[in-house]
Amino acid sequence: MENQAFTHFQSLIEALGAAMTRCVVWRYADNNEKYNALQLYRFAEEFDRENPVEDGSFYLVSAEGAIGVSPGAEYLTRWMFIPSMDEASVEKLKAEIRQLQEPASLPKFCPNCGAPYKSDDSKFCPNCGTPRKA
Repeated sequence: MENQAFTHFQSLIEALGAAMTRCVVWRYADNNEKYNALQLYRFAEEFDRENPVEDGSFYLVSAEGAIGVSPGAEYLTRWMFIPSMDEASVEKLKAEIRQLQEPASLPKFCPNCGAPYKSDDSKFCPNCGTPRKA
């Protein structure tokens, strides 16, 4: 199987999905503003709605996780997001992910019978006794 340096996508969201396997922090090429994966996902949702790719155009993801848009030929690619994996940015992203996971860490209802748990520290369903899983 041939090892391709670039992969083509029809939306920025799809390109981001591939790029996230290689990188989690990027800088915007035009102004050096940094984006983590969550911020870039939100940006890509709106960007794709407002800027659909034209016929023949596509997004590229480099082997390092850079994301660019091409009018149809790879050598004409305009790189939009460049990997920026400094340690401070990665630690900030990890902290944001932990904050997002905290409120949703435990379910409020039993997946077996649907009964609500009595408190946030309940270990078993008060109705059917099913162990509570995170």
